[in-house]
Amino acid sequence: MPLDDQLMRQQTDTANEPGGSAERAGAMRRQQRNGAEEEEPTDLRSIRMSALREKRKRLKDKLSIGQKSLSAATSKLLQSAWRNLILSFGFSFLYVYAHLFLQQIFGKNLFAPLGSEWRDRPGLTIKERERMGVPFKLMESLGVGCLTIVLFIAIIFAFSIPALIVEVITNPLRSALELGKIFASWLGAIFT
Repeated sequence: MPLDDQLMRQQTDTANEPGGSAERAGAMRRQQRNGAEEEEPTDLRSIRMSALREKRKRLKDKLSIGQKSLSAATSKLLQSAWRNLILSFGFSFLYVYAHLFLQQIFGKNLFAPLGSEWRDRPGLTIKERERMGVPFKLMESLGVGCLTIVLFIAIIFAFSIPALIVEVITNPLRSALELGKIFASWLGAIFT
């Protein structure tokens, strides 16, 4: 048997025997997972690592509080966009679209979902905010859908009137013939 095979066999035999390196590594991982929180650190490295973990945990808590404050601010902007919809002749609805777009990019931590902005305030968790916004979610989603359809029709109407005027000015004879055909078809439909 070649020397390489003998060394590999000897290494796998020692790793699988009781007290081998694989078993020691598994025991060390279990101790780190379970016993690290319960035992007092004795060496300097363990004390430093536990202090770093605590600092990281405090920073995460501060970050989540900061994100919630920003969510409350964007929720106030969304509320004001809804409230000023009629006074701004629909232009504040552009912020609703921007809010929905930014929510898809930055997530629900910074931009509240539709319906949740009415009850959002600093200090709420995301689950609490969404639970409190459930009654408004369907109504507001339907409102966005209906207003989108209305705005789409209004935009088409706004562009079609000038297009018709330009068509009549550039080709008056063809426009008159087309209008005559339409009028004749209406009369034919009425009398038949």
